[in-house]
Amino acid sequence: MATPIKAAARVKEQPENIRSMVAPGATDDEFRAFMYLCNAYNLDPLKKEIYFIKYGGKSTIITSRDGYLKIANVHDEFNGMESDVVYQGDVLTKREDGSLHIAYGSEHLAFDKTKLSGAFCSVFRKDRSKATTVFVSIKEYYKRDAPIWQQYTNAMILKVAEAMALKRAFAISGLVTKEEIEEKEQLSDDGAL
Repeated sequence: MATPIKAAARVKEQPENIRSMVAPGATDDEFRAFMYLCNAYNLDPLKKEIYFIKYGGKSTIITSRDGYLKIANVHDEFNGMESDVVYQGDVLTKREDGSLHIAYGSEHLAFDKTKLSGAFCSVFRKDRSKATTVFVSIKEYYKRDAPIWQQYTNAMILKVAEAMALKRAFAISGLVTKEEIEEKEQLSDDGAL
C-alpha cells in the first residue's frame, strides 16, 4: 500500500511524473505544501484521499469525506458517528449528548428528492461528553448542473454533512472540501464576499 511517506519517496525518485499526476500546475512551494499536508494527515494522493487543485490561479488542497474519515479512524479518541438524510416531515430532536435523533415522517419513506431538506451527522469522541453535530441544508449545496448530485442526491448531501462534522470534531485545518470551495466561488460570483 502506498502511504504519503512512500509517495513522497517516489516523488524524489520521479518528481515530475508523480507531480504531474497529483499536483498538475503546482509551483515548487505549492507542491512542498501539498506533500507536507499529505504527510501531516497521512493521506495518499495516489488513492485520491487528498487533491491539489488550482482555482483561478490560487492553489487549494482538498480532501473528501473519505479522507476526513480516514483521519478520524486512526485517532485514538474517535468513537463513531451517526448520520442520515432529512426529509420534510422528519423530526430532529437534540439528545443530552448533543447528537440528533431522527423520527422519520412519511416523506422520508417515499424518497421524493423534492422533499429532501438536508442531512445531519453527529461525531462522537471518547474524550468529550458532547457530540459534534452538523446539519447541512440541501438548498445550500445542491448542484443542479452536476450529474453526480442529480443521480446521487442523498449520498452527496450526506457526505457534505459527514465531512463537515468530522472536520470540526478533529480540528482538521489546512484542508477543505470541494463543496466549501464551490460555495465560496458562488458567493464571490454573487458579490457576497
